[in-house]
Amino acid sequence: WILLLGCLMNPVQADDTIKQHSTALFYAPNLPVELLSQYQRVIVEADNVKPEELTALHQGGASVLAYLSIGEIAPSRKWYKSVKPAWILGKNRVWDSEIMDLTNPEWRHFIIEELVAPLAKQGYDGLFLDTLDSFQLIATTDEARNQQAEALTQTLNEIRTQYPQLKLVANRGFEVMPHIAPLLDAVLAESLYAAWDNAHQRFHPSKAADTEWLLQKLQALQKEFKLEIIVLDYLPPEERDAAEKLAKRIEKHGFVPWISVASLDIVGVGMKPTAPKTFLLAYDSVQESQIPPLPYAAVEAALSKHGYKLHRHDIQTGLPIQALTGRYAGILSFLPFETQSKAYQNWLLQQHRAGMLFQALLPPASLPDSASGKRK
Repeated sequence: WILLLGCLMNPVQADDTIKQHSTALFYAPNLPVELLSQYQRVIVEADNVKPEELTALHQGGASVLAYLSIGEIAPSRKWYKSVKPAWILGKNRVWDSEIMDLTNPEWRHFIIEELVAPLAKQGYDGLFLDTLDSFQLIATTDEARNQQAEALTQTLNEIRTQYPQLKLVANRGFEVMPHIAPLLDAVLAESLYAAWDNAHQRFHPSKAADTEWLLQKLQALQKEFKLEIIVLDYLPPEERDAAEKLAKRIEKHGFVPWISVASLDIVGVGMKPTAPKTFLLAYDSVQESQIPPLPYAAVEAALSKHGYKLHRHDIQTGLPIQALTGRYAGILSFLPFETQSKAYQNWLLQQHRAGMLFQALLPPASLPDSASGKRK
């Protein structure tokens, strides 16, 4: 198995240049800080970030921005019950969220005092502003749309005035861009070449006409407002090679790429793909209490020789529920596959299908032939 490990690994190269103009988005809990801190800008879901993770990202040199939806709210938000009916314009049935009335001064006050202020106090470096122009789904007249756009501009101005240190990145918002562009540091747009269909839960290429339209919009923003452009495209996690090619294609336009999945719970592919430096080793403390000790120290030493680390996970504590693609260099195991629980077998097969490298450290630990045409 030591020879097998040697075949799996390449020497780890340090690369400080990855922080220049690079961006990662990760919304899940249990942040892979070591990987994310290689990026200059990291956009997170603040409700899922532990204080020590935020500190570690800062120590790694990353600027951390918190997601903030201004024009819509989801019932899953912990503060959802604080929202008054008078603040709501209508419903977005595609995402099952409420569309907010930006002209309501109480809602704008809530945004500043109850949402932005705590994030600034926690130490976030900026905000990723989403759903800026959702009001267009409800506001049907020019007058109504102009009122909403003016209220949005007023809200961002208030954020800038009270928290000038915060960087502001907008998700699209093309219809209101003439109003808010001077207040922004960057603009993010999704699905330039590869998209996610939430209604049908599937990945698909963007239509050529949509790509051309979006490309023109983004290039105009660059030219007119001198804004940095970030592009978030979506591919299945197992298509890592395709993601790297797509990132390079996006980068040729002068845009900052991030290729991930819709849930943003994997370490995607950015300007320079990050190489995970840790292997996950799955073991069972109950089974191993009944057999001779396994050579974990030797495995760890073999990995360390090539610049890698070993993270041991006891499956008796439960199987990792988070996506592992991009987080680990691979999964290792001594556990005989056929004698393990169905939960373990299904988990391992699912990770393997999602593109995770798996290496059996003993022949009985191999995946069945049906998993990939041969035992792994």
